[in-house]
Amino acid sequence: MSFNGLQPSSGPYYLAPGQPMGILMWNGNPGNDLGAQWIMAHPISDPTQPPATLQVDNFCKILDYSIGNTQGVYSDPFYQYSVTVTNVGQSGVYFNIQGGGNT
Repeated sequence: MSFNGLQPSSGPYYLAPGQPMGILMWNGNPGNDLGAQWIMAHPISDPTQPPATLQVDNFCKILDYSIGNTQGVYSDPFYQYSVTVTNVGQSGVYFNIQGGGNT
């Protein structure tokens, strides 16, 4: 599955210079296994946006369960994906994320 322009319903993400942000994403409810996923931060071009550099790292694939109990039995597995985005540029920047499955 590929995706482009993924952002919160309130608008794009924003990062000040030097600041990191963890982003969690999933597809489906509560989260389908999409295999390996590549996530990249996409700085949004605008006539007032200076040059920007966003670094991505700490890629994670998270297994969780909708139902668990004290006997250690889990059911209804789901998957989520996360990444850390850091603004290594000199100015603040609005961005969204894009990416997709590794083939």
